[in-house]
Amino acid sequence: MLADIVKIHCLKHHANFPMPRTSRVVVCREGAETHTLSNNFPVEGPWVYCCNCQTFIAWDGSQEGVSLKECIFCLSSLNPRAYTCDNCSVTMVDYDDSTLRKHHAVLDWGAPQPACAGCHQFPHSTPQKHFCQAMQCEVATARKACAFCGVNVQTVAATPSPNANGQIQKALAEAEAKAREADERRRLAEEAASKEIELRRQAELKAAEIERRATHELNLAQTSSYESEIVRREADAARQKADAEASARAQAERLAQIAELERQEAERRKAEAEAKAREAEALAREVEERRVKAEEAARREAEMRAQAEQQAREVTETYTHKLAETQAQVEEVAKGVKKDRTAIAMTAAIAALLLVALLYLIVTLLKQFGS
Repeated sequence: MLADIVKIHCLKHHANFPMPRTSRVVVCREGAETHTLSNNFPVEGPWVYCCNCQTFIAWDGSQEGVSLKECIFCLSSLNPRAYTCDNCSVTMVDYDDSTLRKHHAVLDWGAPQPACAGCHQFPHSTPQKHFCQAMQCEVATARKACAFCGVNVQTVAATPSPNANGQIQKALAEAEAKAREADERRRLAEEAASKEIELRRQAELKAAEIERRATHELNLAQTSSYESEIVRREADAARQKADAEASARAQAERLAQIAELERQEAERRKAEAEAKAREAEALAREVEERRVKAEEAARREAEMRAQAEQQAREVTETYTHKLAETQAQVEEVAKGVKKDRTAIAMTAAIAALLLVALLYLIVTLLKQFGS
């Protein structure tokens, strides 16, 4: 089947040849010596797949003048969009140049449609776009680092972009930053609360010790009023310190609650952004399904039209043959009965009726075909 055959392009020899999709070893037999392009296609690469000409190109970035800005095979160059799969070594590139039909495409925000052309799998996470200096165009990938330029995609993804994917990634980054900030505030508040609890416990122990000391001294010695006043003041100071520590603890708990609320709000915004991304993917899949159904309906209509045209041609040939035979009979009768005008008139009438019937049948078939 044609679906089991893929087209391969060798950059070294600029040669094109077909290969079964199930074959893992790709060998180019052009030139004086054969050479192996891959021992485990499509995992071993790198490979570049053009969505317009549906060709797998054995990529060689060391050659001069080679980039994704223009397809090596079909020369498509309008608005290139690239996606590097995180499951295999295939990089899909899609162009806006006109083409008859695309089996795979790359969406504006970087996701493959319907899946990777090499391994037929979806990305493990949302692809991040960055400008690849090696390929001279924007490349989207779910990998941590670009397979061509080695740039850390996660750090580049925080930069805002004008498309919908950039807005979604910006919202996700902001939500994660707020969540981290809320967690940090909560941790600091918990540490402050634990410190305040320890200080309060020490103050309470100290106040209890002072009270016991004061009570003991009062019971034993009945010391002077000056010493009792000092003890009382120390006890009051300890109580005030404990009250201040309790107030600080309540303030820390309130800050921890605020941090928890901010973290929950950040998680909610992150969930909304992910839901929007899933809706966009579902809408893209629905559009693709509608396009496939429309192409199938057009194909069936073309087949029906071809069948109707074939039937019309057969009917036309049949009646043309019959008309020729009738005319021949009329000519023979006319030669045999030249003097019989009545027979000639009847023969002409029969021929005219047959001609009218043929025209009527042709018009009827044309109307039926048009409807």
